[in-house]
Amino acid sequence: MFVAATGADRRATYWRVDWTTLADPDVPIAVWALDTDRDLSTGKDEWPAAAGVTSPGLDRALVVSSRGAWLHNPRRGLVVDVLERGGRLTVDEQTRSFVLRVPKRLLPARGSWRVRLGAGLADATGEAMAAPTMTGGAPLPPGLPHVFNLAFRTPDQETPVVRDSQTAGLVAAMEALAAGNPVTGQLGADGLARFVTGNFWMEDAQADALAAGDAADFSHVVRWRDLLRGRRTSEPLVRGYSNRWYLSRLDLGDGVVANTGGVTGDGDANYLSPLQPYSVYVPTSYRRGDDAPLTWTLHSLGVNHNQYGAYDPSLVQSLCEDRDSICAGTLGRGPDGWYFDEAEVDYWQVWRALAEGFDLDPTRTVMTGYSMGGWAGYHLGLAHPDLYAEVVSLAGPPQCGVSVDADQIVNPAFGGRCTSDGTAYDLVGNALHLPFRIGQGALDQLVPFTSVEQHVARFAALGLRHRFVRYPAEDHLVFATQDRFDTVLDGLGLPVVERDPREVDLTWRPHLTRPGLGIGATTAYWLRGLAARDSSPGSLARVQAVSEALPGTDVEVVTSGPTPVVSPLPALLQETTWQTGPALPVSDVLSLGLTNVSRVTVDLVRARWTCGTLQVTSDGPAVVLLAGPRGTERIEVGEGVRRVQRRC
Repeated sequence: MFVAATGADRRATYWRVDWTTLADPDVPIAVWALDTDRDLSTGKDEWPAAAGVTSPGLDRALVVSSRGAWLHNPRRGLVVDVLERGGRLTVDEQTRSFVLRVPKRLLPARGSWRVRLGAGLADATGEAMAAPTMTGGAPLPPGLPHVFNLAFRTPDQETPVVRDSQTAGLVAAMEALAAGNPVTGQLGADGLARFVTGNFWMEDAQADALAAGDAADFSHVVRWRDLLRGRRTSEPLVRGYSNRWYLSRLDLGDGVVANTGGVTGDGDANYLSPLQPYSVYVPTSYRRGDDAPLTWTLHSLGVNHNQYGAYDPSLVQSLCEDRDSICAGTLGRGPDGWYFDEAEVDYWQVWRALAEGFDLDPTRTVMTGYSMGGWAGYHLGLAHPDLYAEVVSLAGPPQCGVSVDADQIVNPAFGGRCTSDGTAYDLVGNALHLPFRIGQGALDQLVPFTSVEQHVARFAALGLRHRFVRYPAEDHLVFATQDRFDTVLDGLGLPVVERDPREVDLTWRPHLTRPGLGIGATTAYWLRGLAARDSSPGSLARVQAVSEALPGTDVEVVTSGPTPVVSPLPALLQETTWQTGPALPVSDVLSLGLTNVSRVTVDLVRARWTCGTLQVTSDGPAVVLLAGPRGTERIEVGEGVRRVQRRC
């Protein structure tokens, strides 16, 4: 269930459930458990329809499936067929909704009711819940609940790390084992506990409730007078960690499909429903109307959007709360999308949902991620450097898969674009105005240290700003859960995106442009409308542009380290920064260097160029569009150099 709603007019009440998937309307069934007098001493405890759960004070219950609706009076043991008594049930497969209208003569509605809602699988009659089967088709042991899903669970109940669940005994034992042990004691800021208390799907509290058969803790109070008066309330602002959802524009089908790609995944979408979740952390300092920085926390291979809330609460604290930044993580349509295709679309759609739900500062966006999420920093960060103020890649491979060096993939994660266009080495020059922070363990089993070191050497050779932290004793899996990334993050602060630099240098992979999905290289600072002549697999396109009308300064590249660091983990810190030099002269020259470029548009306002000399050097035919406040001028160029004098 992802929507539960009640409504009322003078003659009836309305009860709505929307499902994430409704491939077969005969499958689901919903039970509304109603405490109509909010008195726990009246009514019954046991839910009807073979639900197998209890809650105190149950006065009435509505059982709704696609085949009908029944009103239960537990105190009197009566059941009324709602549809035979003037009710109406609408099953809308397009909106995936069950909407039940119940006449008030059957169910008088007044005062305030405490409402609970559970869902399961309908039996053959549609009047009760069927017993689910266990993995492999084995029958469910007698006495266990038939409810799958309970509504009205709050972020305060479903916390990212659960400390009082039924696994508490196991947690305590493991913490005792880890305490004082020089090996297991290194597994995290709060010990090994996160392995068993991470609430990755935000349903641990529900799981405990269903295991105990007690649905009492999850409820919502409905005030009928407010509904009749049409009272409106604003969406609650949930601070701290929570999950939200959006409706995707992609129609991929229904349900969940299994990954067939083995350890590295198949790159295909696994979660098909238009309904997609994402994680959000809202700092306590956030106020509506004040633009907040946005920090992406993108997940690793085999994990999901709640990875950092579950594994790395100290990282969440330092990235989000301490920096007054909203943080967000995407599911990516599954655990193994590598942020290509549908997984990339999910990323952009979550960004849009965030911008609609919160006030964001577009000049202070930072991208972070571990492993596959660190690859996203290269893949998405270098493809769109004008969107980010800084990128943090933790144990991130510089390619989609495994390799010994940064340029050649030895073991691609999957075929297609991952194999042909899955390396970031050729795109490093795009970080001209985008600093990177990179942390890597020398004992990494999944991301060979040699590939990362060669990748970082490219940053150093180009004189690009970066921080590289080598961890000589860290691997890939334990490092992810230690929650000790301070050396990489120290001094991150709130960097600002470079908006209109004097020099633009962007290399992109045209084969990754997917017009049907709305993704691909589109803009580069004051350039837009980028298109390539050759978009075959593995092709590259590059535009080098300088607007001497924009101010700029000469810079001196300063490199420090490697410097030994002892705490919180032994490391070697190496850093390249820029020291600002004298201002560069301003002139009326605009230069473009085009490699495999068929079209590019120059935003003349942002480039601050209106007239003077335009020089274009191209390796083939191309169209240059000069877009200004008075319209757009089209200039066609061929192979070689063309100079155009534009009069003022």
